Amino acid sequence: MRDVLARWRGRVGGGVVLAGIGYAMAVWLDFDPQPLPYAVWAVVVLAMTYLVVDIVDVPVAHWQQGMPPRSDRVDEATSDLRVLSSHQQADHPSDALGHRLVELARGRDPDLAAQVQHEVSGVHRLTPADIDRILTRIEEARDRR
Repeated sequence: MRDVLARWRGRVGGGVVLAGIGYAMAVWLDFDPQPLPYAVWAVVVLAMTYLVVDIVDVPVAHWQQGMPPRSDRVDEATSDLRVLSSHQQADHPSDALGHRLVELARGRDPDLAAQVQHEVSGVHRLTPADIDRILTRIEEARDRR
């Protein structure tokens, strides 16, 4: 904080000295400067100069491209919920829920995916207890890693 204050004191002092020298030169050369407009002009010119000086040594900004990949399937929760609710409400459910459970298990453990594939193959409607049991096994496989 002290470095910043010292730097700005030096800048303000240097600016006042430069503006004073410029005003004295304008009077000496008979430009007939008016004090208030000259002071405003000096403040604007010095502020712009200091802004440029401050920008010159700033490192280049690097932008991050896109969002970082998520470690879990949080973004697919609504899709999974849609598959689950359609499985429970349909008269003749498809095997989409079984495929989704197998893919989820494959993301955790390939051996577990084979076991889940064996359990859901040929079963048209999975009971909520079966779904819960399979999801619990998949979550336990994730927690072991």
